[in-house]
Amino acid sequence: TCGSKGACVHLPNTATCSDGDACTVGDVCGDGACKAGVEALCSDDNPCTSDDCDTLAGCTHSANTAACSDGDACTAGDVCKGGDCQPGTALACSDGNPCTDDSCDKLNGCVSLPNAVSCSDGNACTTGDACAGAACTAGPQVNCDDGNACTDDSCDKLKGCVHLANAV
Repeated sequence: TCGSKGACVHLPNTATCSDGDACTVGDVCGDGACKAGVEALCSDDNPCTSDDCDTLAGCTHSANTAACSDGDACTAGDVCKGGDCQPGTALACSDGNPCTDDSCDKLNGCVSLPNAVSCSDGNACTTGDACAGAACTAGPQVNCDDGNACTDDSCDKLKGCVHLANAV
């Protein structure tokens, strides 16, 4: 403005301005100079990019190789490539139990459901063993009677039926 004697008067204001740094936003005038505002938020919410700010170009998002999650619970070791999360290796969901059916659910990961297939309880003295409640359940005892009165009949858990000669 012009002063009372015709001289120019320059009063500080609070107008918006640019401090020349693309990494700040909301720059305003203060005390006769442009003051930097707040730091620009450069996050693109992508874990597969490294977010930076260049004072001339502004926000930059360069691809990285960080570990990530592809959202599939059936993969492990997911990693970023080309700015996207790439799936890792498929999970091996076998629990080693023949009495469960094993699979993988994309939301919950490995799932083991009980089945009712035939199995072996490891006892040679039982037959018809079957899975129940995710465990192998013994079937009925084997009949070791060989019908020979001259043998003592028994069952060994490892060997099965045993027929020992007797002196009857």
